[in-house]
Amino acid sequence: MAVPTITIFAATGNQGGAVARSLLKNPAFKVRALTRNPNSDASKALAALGAEIQSANGFDIESMKKAVRGSWGVFVNINSDDQAFRNEHGPTEFDMGKTIVDAAAEEGVRHFIFSSATNCTELTGGKVRMKAMDSGYTVKNKIEQYARNIDKFETASFINAAWYLENFLAKEVAPIFGGFPHQVDDEGYLTFAVPKWGGNEDVPFISMSDDFGDLVQGMFLDPQRWNGSVVHGCSDICTFDDLVAAFEKVTGRKSRFRPLPSWEAFDIKGIPELEDPKLMFAFTQATNGRYFGPEPSEKETAALLKQVTSAALGKPEEQRLVSVEDWFRKHFQA
Repeated sequence: MAVPTITIFAATGNQGGAVARSLLKNPAFKVRALTRNPNSDASKALAALGAEIQSANGFDIESMKKAVRGSWGVFVNINSDDQAFRNEHGPTEFDMGKTIVDAAAEEGVRHFIFSSATNCTELTGGKVRMKAMDSGYTVKNKIEQYARNIDKFETASFINAAWYLENFLAKEVAPIFGGFPHQVDDEGYLTFAVPKWGGNEDVPFISMSDDFGDLVQGMFLDPQRWNGSVVHGCSDICTFDDLVAAFEKVTGRKSRFRPLPSWEAFDIKGIPELEDPKLMFAFTQATNGRYFGPEPSEKETAALLKQVTSAALGKPEEQRLVSVEDWFRKHFQA
């Protein structure tokens, strides 16, 4: 029996790269990595791990059909901040998503997994709208609904990524979040200054490097079970107070959470990529903290998928999701 090929769109990005690296550990799958630049360092690193590297144009149906031809499964994440979507008269994120979905369907892809998001506009009765109509969280949900209505897939499943823990590694944006966890304030604290989350203040976090890829692999290992599901892609759920307390415990550095008076008070310094994160606070406050949609955030599903993948890879010692404390210990402990 031929080894099934899983094609990953944007395989050198945060999500695509995590999925590719996880799947490349499993000889039960072949990995085809789609990228705009096959000669980039990230592409070469995936090739060294055994991936087939191929370039593809997500706006061109024939290019995408060629890219996914012969694939058993496809994983797709689209970067909403792509410069290609900046031209108001040019193709949109939905145009790209539709092209990819159509290409996969026409080429007989059996199992389709899309990195989606909640419909912020619908869930808040139009009060919160992420970016423009054709970009951001809401358009990802629009692509999800389009994929659900394609009757050519055996299974179509979806995963929503939580707050990337890896964002805390970016020193250049730390001042916008109060300085945490890189720059101390005038009082000597590493202060995390953001709006409140809403509801019980339970915030879902995901470690891209440790868990996200394994969650998607777990979905591919039993696609029928997850058909139609929206998986909460998170490693841990905790409050912002718990987050900074975990950091302080691990590093011994004075840290604190200082909530801003409102989501409007979150100053993103004119950085376009932070517009959606700012509006994310407006969304979660309007939905009582329910970032993933109508249901409360949960990590039990993610824990199960992590266990399934760990078992398939013969690594039962790696079956536990990474906690916020463990993640800080890995990246910040001296």
